[in-house]
Amino acid sequence: MSSEIQTEIQADEANEVTDLTSKNDLNQLTELLNELIDKQEKFSRQLTQVLRENINFQNQVRQGMQNELVQLKEQQRGEQFTPLLKEIATVCVEYRNLLSDESINENVKRTLQLMFEQLEDILADYGAELSTSQIGESRRPLLTKIINVIATDDESKHNTIAKSRRPGVVRNGHPLYREYVDVYVYDSSLTTKSEMLTIAPRD
Repeated sequence: MSSEIQTEIQADEANEVTDLTSKNDLNQLTELLNELIDKQEKFSRQLTQVLRENINFQNQVRQGMQNELVQLKEQQRGEQFTPLLKEIATVCVEYRNLLSDESINENVKRTLQLMFEQLEDILADYGAELSTSQIGESRRPLLTKIINVIATDDESKHNTIAKSRRPGVVRNGHPLYREYVDVYVYDSSLTTKSEMLTIAPRD
C-alpha cells in the first residue's frame, strides 16, 4: 500500500475520532446545560418559597405589631377598663336609692355611703363622673334614656328635661351608664298648660 493511501486512511480515522470527540463533547455540554437548568429551576423554586415565607412572616409580624399598638393605645386611654367601669357605674347608680331606705340601719347606711364614695373615686381616677341633667335643659340623646314623655303646649320646651329620674355616668363624652329622664314633647293640640298630660312611657 502506498504511503499516500495510508496517509488518507489515517486522516479519515483521525477525522472520525475528531467527530466522535466533538459529539461526545457536545453531549456532555448538553447534559451539563440541562443539569444547570434543572438546578436553576430548583433554586428559583426554593427562592420563591423563601420569599413567600418571608412575606408571610413580615405580614404576621406587622399584624402582631399593629395589634400590640392598638392594645397599647387602649391601655394609655384606659379603655381596657371600660367593661369594669361600666359595672362600677351600674352599682353606683342603681343601688344609691338604698341610702334613702328608712328600713336600713344607720350604720349600714354610713358603710354604703363610704362604699359609693370609694366607687366614685375609682370612676374619677379614670375620668368618669356622675351626670344629672337640669330641668329645662336640652336632652342629650347619647347620654340619656327616656322613661316618660310629657306633652306640653309650650313649643320652647320640646325635647327638654322634665325630670331626671336616675343619674348617668359619663367618661370622655361617652356614657358608662345612661341617665334616666322624662322629657317634654310639644303637642300643638293642647290649648292651655292645665291640659298638660303624660304619655305612656317609652325608650
